[in-house]
Amino acid sequence: MTISYAGEVPNGSSFGCFWRILCKWRGSVYKLVWRELLAYLTLYYTINLLYRFALTEQQQRIFEKVRQYFGAQSESIPMSFVLGFYVSLVVKRWWEQYKLLPWPDTLALFISAGIPGAVSKDETGRLMRRNIVRYAILAYVITLQRVSLRVKRRFPTWQHVVDSGLMLESERKVFEKMDGKSPMSKYWMPLVWATNIINRARKEGLITSDHIVQTLLVELSDIRRRLGALIGYDTVCVPLVYTQVVTLALYTYFVAALMGRQLVPPAPGSTSKYEPDVYFPLFTALQFCFYVGWLKVAEVLINPFGEDDDDIELNWLIDRHIKAAYMIVDEMHEEHPELLKDQYWEDVVPKDLPYTVASEHYRRHEPPCSADHYKVKAEDAVYANVQAPRKSHDETYADYESVDTPLVERRKNWFQRQISRMGSVRSASTAYSSGGLFGRNRHNSVVYSSPEAGQPVAPPPPHHKMSLYERLVGRKSGRGQHRQNSRHGGQKSNGSAIPITLRNRPRIPTPDVTKEVMDRENRIAMGMQNMGVIMTHQGYQNEVPVLGALVLSPIQEAEGGSLNNTLHAGQPGTTALAQAVLSPNMTKGMTPMLTAAPLPVTLSTLSMPQLTLINSTPSTPRPERVATPPRATVTEIPSDRDSESSADFARKGSKRGEVYV
Repeated sequence: MTISYAGEVPNGSSFGCFWRILCKWRGSVYKLVWRELLAYLTLYYTINLLYRFALTEQQQRIFEKVRQYFGAQSESIPMSFVLGFYVSLVVKRWWEQYKLLPWPDTLALFISAGIPGAVSKDETGRLMRRNIVRYAILAYVITLQRVSLRVKRRFPTWQHVVDSGLMLESERKVFEKMDGKSPMSKYWMPLVWATNIINRARKEGLITSDHIVQTLLVELSDIRRRLGALIGYDTVCVPLVYTQVVTLALYTYFVAALMGRQLVPPAPGSTSKYEPDVYFPLFTALQFCFYVGWLKVAEVLINPFGEDDDDIELNWLIDRHIKAAYMIVDEMHEEHPELLKDQYWEDVVPKDLPYTVASEHYRRHEPPCSADHYKVKAEDAVYANVQAPRKSHDETYADYESVDTPLVERRKNWFQRQISRMGSVRSASTAYSSGGLFGRNRHNSVVYSSPEAGQPVAPPPPHHKMSLYERLVGRKSGRGQHRQNSRHGGQKSNGSAIPITLRNRPRIPTPDVTKEVMDRENRIAMGMQNMGVIMTHQGYQNEVPVLGALVLSPIQEAEGGSLNNTLHAGQPGTTALAQAVLSPNMTKGMTPMLTAAPLPVTLSTLSMPQLTLINSTPSTPRPERVATPPRATVTEIPSDRDSESSADFARKGSKRGEVYV
C-alpha cells in the first residue's frame, strides 16, 4: 500500500517539517538505492586501489590522463533533462490508473433506491440487488487478475474465485465454455448479466421508471469503461525506447564518473589544481543517490499494481468493496434512523456551530473577494445611456411585451412580419378568426379577453406614481408611436381607431397582466370613446352625417368560413354587416359616398359581434330587431379630407375594420 505520511506533516511552517520523515525506511530512497550504491562504491574503491598499488608510475600517468578526459566529458550528458520528463510522464500515468479503479458504492446506492423490496418480504428484489453488485465486483476481480501480480496470486484459477464466493459453480462453467470459444479476456461478462437483471426487473415492475434503468445502465457502463482503460494502460506501456534511453543515459553517466571522479594525488610537476586525496567520494555518492533514486521512482510507479511498497493494495480494496456493496443493498436497504427534530429546529438556521478550546483559533469569517472593498466614485455611478437604441416595432418584437419586460429583441423573419402587417396578431381594428391556423387561447389574459368569452374587462386600477423605469419605458413607447404616426401620413384617429403603436406591436399572451398594462388598456378605451364623441360633434357634421361609430370586436368565423375575414369599404359583405347590425331609424337620411348592393346576411353565417355605439345625440333605448335590412351606406373617412378626394381615398385603401355610417 502507498506509504501515507500526511498526518506527520500537518504544519509546514514548523522547523524541519520533513525531517521526521527522513528516518522512515519502508518506501524510502535508502531502501531503493542502497544495493546500487554499495555496488557502485565497490567498483569505485577497486579502481582506486588498482591505481595506487597495482600500476607503475608510467601507467599512473596514463590513468590520470584518462581520468581527466572522462571527468571533462561526463558533464555533457543532460541527466536532469532526460530524467525530468520521463519521471513526470510515469507519475502522471500512475495517478491516472489509480483514479480509474472503480468503486461500487454509487452503483449500490442506485440499486438500493431503484429496486425496492424488504428483506423479509420480497426475496426477488433482494436477489436482484445482491447479484448485481456481486457481478460488478466479479468483473473487478477478473480485470485485476490480469494486471496485478498480487491479485493473481490470490485468485490463480476460476475455482479459487468460486471458493471465495464471488462466482457460482454454474457461472464458472459458463466462463470455461466461453474460454473454449475465445481466449480473450471476458471481464465484461458479469456486467452483461447485471444488465439483463436490470431489464428483467423493469419488465416485472420492480423498477418503476425508465430513468432509473438508464441511470443504472450508465453506471455499469462507466465501470466497464474504467476496467477496460486499466487493461489498456497495462498492455500499452511507455515506449520501450524512452525507458532504454533514460536507463542508458544514467548508467553511462556514472560509469564515466567511476573514472572521472577518482581522487588521486597530483603527479610531480603537474600544474593542475590541487585536489585533496580523500578516501570517500562524498558528493559522488550523493549525486548517485539522487539520480538513481529519481530513476527508481519511475521504476516503482510504472506498474502501480505490483509488489512494491508504494503500489496500490488491491486485495484490501476487493475485501472492502464486497462488504460495502452488500451492506448498502441488503443490510441497510430501506432502513434509516427515526425521524426526529434536529437541534436547530426552532432556529431554522444555526448561528454558528460550536468550537472546542483547541479549535477556537481556527474560527474564520467569510473571506472577502477582490472587488468587495472597491469604491465606485459618485460621478462614475451615473447611468451613461439608459435608453435602448431606436428600432422599428414593425421589424422587431420582445418576449412578454405585454408586461413590459425589457428582454432581448430578436429579428422577425419575413413570414412573421407579413402576418404582423396583415393584422393577424394583436390588431384590435381587424376582424380575425379565433379558430384558424394562428388561433390562440386568450381566455387567460385581460388584454386579449373578448366579449364572446364571457369575461368582463377588469376595472381600472387606482392611479399610482410612476417609477423611473416606467417613465423610461413610457418615453420609449412615445417615440415609437410618433414614428408610426409619421409613417401613416399623419392620419387622424376616429371614434373606432386604435393607436397605431398599439395595433402594430405584437404581444405574447401571458396569464398575468401587470397593473401598468391594465391601467394603460383602460385609458386607451376611455380615450377612444371621448374621441368618438368629439369627432361626431365637430369633425364631420358639414360633409358626412355621422350617426354613430361602430367598435367591432373580432368576428368568430363559422366552421366552413372563408379565410378572407377583413372588412373593406365598398365590399358587399361590409354593407350587409352594417345593414344587419344597425337599426332602421339610424339608416334613414344617409348620404352615400361609396354604395354597394345589399347582401342578405343570416345569423348562421356570422356570429354577432359586440357593438359599442357612440351617438352624437342621446337617444331613447329601443328594442333590437333584425328585419329586412334597408339600403345602407358604408364609408371610411379619410385622414385629410381637404387634401384628397373620396376616389383617391378609396384607391389608396383605408384602415381595416373602421366603419362609419
